Amino acid sequence: MSFSARVKEDMTRIELERECCKKAEFAAFLRMCGTINIGFGQQVSLNMNTENSQVARRFFTLAKSFFPERQLMVHRKNQLRKNRVYSLLIPPQPALTELLGGGAGLLWRGDPFANLLPDISNRECCRRAYLRGAMLAAGSISEPEKGYHLEIVCSNRYQADTIIELMHSFDLQAKCVRRKETQVVYLNNAEQISNFLIIAGSHRSLLEMENTRVEKEIRNNVNRLVNCDKANLNKTISAALRQKEQIEYVLEQIGFEVLPKTLREAAELRLEYPETSLSDLAEISGLGRSALNHRLRRLAEIADNIETYGKAEWNR
Repeated sequence: MSFSARVKEDMTRIELERECCKKAEFAAFLRMCGTINIGFGQQVSLNMNTENSQVARRFFTLAKSFFPERQLMVHRKNQLRKNRVYSLLIPPQPALTELLGGGAGLLWRGDPFANLLPDISNRECCRRAYLRGAMLAAGSISEPEKGYHLEIVCSNRYQADTIIELMHSFDLQAKCVRRKETQVVYLNNAEQISNFLIIAGSHRSLLEMENTRVEKEIRNNVNRLVNCDKANLNKTISAALRQKEQIEYVLEQIGFEVLPKTLREAAELRLEYPETSLSDLAEISGLGRSALNHRLRRLAEIADNIETYGKAEWNR
């Protein structure tokens, strides 16, 4: 089961005690995935589809509060993965006519679900319920291991603006982008997504996400430290081998006998420990790190300029 499915499973287990919250959540479901059908004699019915069985069960249960007659049907898609599709059908009935403002003749005047939608702007609990319903109906969230992205797909800009406004009321910086014929409201920040899960009441999913987030952060920090140590080690070894090559060149061209005693000792020490770091080499020799580094740099200078001066120039 994907993380997105686990989030929705967690949300469907939230019990709603207030009637206003039931209306807000169900209104979000109707707006996001509901279709109004007008049949013979202007008989109006509603149809809502989802591929999530727990979401279908959730809203079939909520529908009891508003419609005496309702049906839940299951069929399979004919294309692609052939997933099951759960259809919640609200057949023609007086409660539906009342919901839609008196019948099909009024469907095109504003929002057909306005009678069901409570005044959510003044009730925090209803704003939370509406966002939860929108997430259940048309939302998804990426696996925390792969990244942080939550989105709710809306069929029009009006739906998107409603969700963005509600998210902004909770200080969630939601954005919207057009994707083909839809409007997608999204959050792509881990902290913002965590806050959304808190607002929607999905606490178990929040804990799972935070655990994964902490593990991922620790793993990334360890990898950074390992890579940093590896890079420093490679740098140290490369510098030591370069010094060894320079010293061997000096030995081949002029020999050590013309060098001062301090430089001969530093050269012999580096040849004996060709891959040892400067700090460890200084500890072995009993010299200070700065003094040893100065002598090795002097040897490098001799190697670079060995053809410029005579041998006598180095013994000073």
